[in-house]
Amino acid sequence: MTRGLQHFLLFRLAAQNVGRRLLRSLFLGLAVMMAVGVGFSGAVFGWALRDGVSTSFSRMGADLVIVPQGALVNITSTLLTVQPTDLDLDDRLGETLRALPGVARVAPQRLVRAAAEGRAVNLIAYDPSQDFTVEPWLPAGQRSSPHPRGALVGARVGEKPGDALTICGRTLTVVGRLGQTGVGPVDESDFITFAGLEQLVAGARQMRMAAEAAQAARGENHALHGAAECLPDLVPGRVTAYLIELAAGASPEKLRFTIGQIPGVKIVAGNPVFTAARQSLGTLFWSVAAFAGLLFLALLFVVSLLFSAIVQERYREIGVLRAMGARPAQIMRLTLMEAMLVTGMGSLLGVGFGFLLIFVSARSLGFYFTSLGVPFDGPPEAFIWTAAVLAMSCGVALGVIGALIAGRRATHVEPYLMIQTERAS
Repeated sequence: MTRGLQHFLLFRLAAQNVGRRLLRSLFLGLAVMMAVGVGFSGAVFGWALRDGVSTSFSRMGADLVIVPQGALVNITSTLLTVQPTDLDLDDRLGETLRALPGVARVAPQRLVRAAAEGRAVNLIAYDPSQDFTVEPWLPAGQRSSPHPRGALVGARVGEKPGDALTICGRTLTVVGRLGQTGVGPVDESDFITFAGLEQLVAGARQMRMAAEAAQAARGENHALHGAAECLPDLVPGRVTAYLIELAAGASPEKLRFTIGQIPGVKIVAGNPVFTAARQSLGTLFWSVAAFAGLLFLALLFVVSLLFSAIVQERYREIGVLRAMGARPAQIMRLTLMEAMLVTGMGSLLGVGFGFLLIFVSARSLGFYFTSLGVPFDGPPEAFIWTAAVLAMSCGVALGVIGALIAGRRATHVEPYLMIQTERAS
């Protein structure tokens, strides 16, 4: 008998066994369907909720802001950006701050005054890879970092996404408009990346040199005006301030004491209530994940117990098959095929059930959180399908592991004992 025919016969026998106890198989499949559906939808919904809550906490601002010693700071309840000042810090300080215990993220920013569209503006450069206070204020679905030729604008700035913004004779495209923060330096400023600022400074330097050469050729010696003086010749490697987010469990007082040992800096602390709430967020989600893992383990025990009962009630049938020459490996494959049939169909239906739960949640809880001001965006499509595949795999694994445990016990019993010991269904 060929191996393919053996597999076909085992599959047919497994399907017949499932059909003989249709009601029991149906209930087992429904249990797996609900587990897979709830797990899949919970992962997607949890991702969206965690991202939204994290964004809301990011909008509360930094925990600490490090500025030059002589800088004047307008204390607000939300530390989102730097205050206008001519003082700056060395950008190498950022590496020192990141190395301190208790520091989760360090976001450098540099504020310069420039001329745009014939008006004076505060131009704030930031690092998108480390930012956690600027881009969270972008509207839902539009959280994308600007390229070097792009810019973000505050809520009180006249430009809107898609408009051209001319700074120092260089045209930038407005790629996003921040929401209303209530913090003046954010709502009234333009934001670009550090790479974009370097390009602006280089362009302004070239225009200044060209204007000076033209003056020298004409024998003039008056002050420059217009685009040539729109941006100061900035010293590279400097920042205006560092915004710090604390790690979970970190003590703000201890970190302030440590940073206070660094000469030439001033420390501005944010609202301690916001800091405590942000730090507890990670612990909360890890606790939920651990609870979900325990539920999965409990379901595994239930499925294993059920398959153990299914195998035991068919001891005589399995004993006859083994007495007729069936090998223990074939008995194991038969049991596993039966488990995969039931849990596979249940897992497939569970993904569909999960999509239904996601749709209902988005129409109910999603609208509720949005009304509270908590962003509620769905995860990327790749994450959704990855979660669906993992949920299906876990559902099938439940049946396979449960059947494997029960099947291995049956293969260690002598055939004649199995034939004599018929279990009632």
